[in-house]
Amino acid sequence: MLFANLLLALAWTALQGQLSLANLAIGYGIGYLVLQVLTRGGALPPQYLGKVGPFLSLSAFLAYDFVRANLKLALDVIRPNRMLRPAVVRVPLDVKSDAEILMFTTLVNLTPGSIALDISEDRHTMYVHVMHMETPEATRAELKNGYERRVVRLFA
Repeated sequence: MLFANLLLALAWTALQGQLSLANLAIGYGIGYLVLQVLTRGGALPPQYLGKVGPFLSLSAFLAYDFVRANLKLALDVIRPNRMLRPAVVRVPLDVKSDAEILMFTTLVNLTPGSIALDISEDRHTMYVHVMHMETPEATRAELKNGYERRVVRLFA
């Protein structure tokens, strides 16, 4: 139900023609009322409110990581000596379902400087190309403690 409400909030924002926090909040409220009507005034599932916190945590982290990654890449572009250390890292997966894997790989792909290259056939490993690798362990920890942990909490 949370995802349906978020889709309704995004639809409202699209109809308004301006992406803003106010439009998203209004759309979220309207979406909640629409879902109440569609469930005939019955209470939304108890898991609904439990998903709001993990969703907000993921959204805040995504915004922070976008700014951080874009600044890092912008600095690399303007510096005369580039600090790029491209590499491919193997990341063991804690996400299990197709939806969890899709969301995790999409978030990795959206973040500037990283791209998910492949998922192993047994769906236990993802291979990610990164532009700035300190060490494989640090990169793995960054991905697992950043996006993957939040995706697992959202789908739990």
